[in-house]
This record gives sequence, structure tokens and C-alpha cells, in this order.
Amino acid sequence: MAAPARTARRRPWLAGFAATNAVASWGGAVGLVGGWMDFGDVINSRLPFRSVVLAGLSLAVVVALPLTALARAAWAPHPRTNDIAALVGLLLVGWIIVQIMVLRAFSPFQPFYLCVGVGFLAASQRISLSRTSRGRLAVPVGAVALAVGIGLVPHLIK
Repeated sequence: MAAPARTARRRPWLAGFAATNAVASWGGAVGLVGGWMDFGDVINSRLPFRSVVLAGLSLAVVVALPLTALARAAWAPHPRTNDIAALVGLLLVGWIIVQIMVLRAFSPFQPFYLCVGVGFLAASQRISLSRTSRGRLAVPVGAVALAVGIGLVPHLIK
């Protein structure tokens, strides 16, 4: 017997959070591709092909487009919203990890957006953690966020 179909529901908080991050990502992508932003000579030289335009296009494809799709799906509502949220969370976490590896530089935005990615994963309702596991995860995430916020985290990667 087939499982009963679940009715999709509008998720305005998820839609708003995704839309806010999508707007920020599109702004960064347009700024990089348009030449209005860059990372400075040292970090620009670490980019693949030393291309700020490629970095902007990558930001658009890997981060901004999926966030835009999630915002629309969560508002519509769409039955695959949870799947899209999980994908967005994984892409955002992966983006930050690759960014740290490629740029070899630390920014306070990195732990913040790592937490945002984890937030999208949690919002996807595809990952379930026990109460104890959530507490174990919340302590280091909160400690890192606090350390970054008050300036205790040095530039870890030179």
C-alpha cells in the first residue's frame, strides 16, 4: 500500500530566510562579475584562474540560484521544499569549506554562513538529531559564533 500523500504547506519563515540570503548572494555575485567588488590582490591571486568573474559566476550558480529556488518553493508551497532545503544546506556548507581551502583566509562570515547552512539542513526536516546530539552540536556552534562575534578568533589560515 502506498504511503498517503502529504500536502505541502507554505513556510513563510523559511521562504524569507532563503530570500534574504539569496538577495545577499546575488548582490555578491553581481558585484564580483561587474567588477565592483574583489577580495584584494593576495586573495584574488588564490582564486582559480585568478578570476573574480569566475568566483562571482560560481557564487551565482552554487549559492544564489539554489537559495532563490528554495525561497520560491517554500512560499509556493512545493512538495519538494524539504529536499531543496537539504540541498541548499549542503551546498552552503560545501561552499564555505571549499572557500576556506581555496582562499586560505578566514572571515567572520564563514562560521556564520556555516551555521546558516546547518540551519537550512535542520529546516529541511530530513535530518533528525536526538536531544543530546542537538545539545552537543549547539555548544560548539554557539562557542564559535560567540568567539567570532567578540573578536577572539584570529586569522586561522594565512
